[in-house]
Amino acid sequence: MCDEFTGDLKDVAEILGPEVARELRRVAGGLFITIPETPPEDGPLAELPGWMAEKLCATFPRDRLYIAKGAPRPGETRERVLRLRQEGMTIQQIARRLGITDRQVRNHLSRARLPTRDAPDLPQLPFDKLDTGDG
Repeated sequence: MCDEFTGDLKDVAEILGPEVARELRRVAGGLFITIPETPPEDGPLAELPGWMAEKLCATFPRDRLYIAKGAPRPGETRERVLRLRQEGMTIQQIARRLGITDRQVRNHLSRARLPTRDAPDLPQLPFDKLDTGDG
């Protein structure tokens, strides 16, 4: 059941369930966190649904946990890239949000047969029509 989790997150999944572990990984993946005694009002744990934060605080008060990022499910990154692109984000914004390179974003867009440029190319003037300031 909990083969998708390692370390501290595996303990959370076994005790509170994989749904809680997945949500915790989503909001705090890659961080060391100290679980407070009561649900916080700010920070990554404040993004958890209330019931999850309450269970986590009641079960692991004052425990310091490392929340491993874990590898995304196959296709999950592409789904996220396409969703963010549909929301109007640029390639660089998507790359920053997902922690991947611009090239990876372009590859996902290309495989989905979507444009891999943020703005259409502007038409270029013929060289002989350019004002070079020579005369």
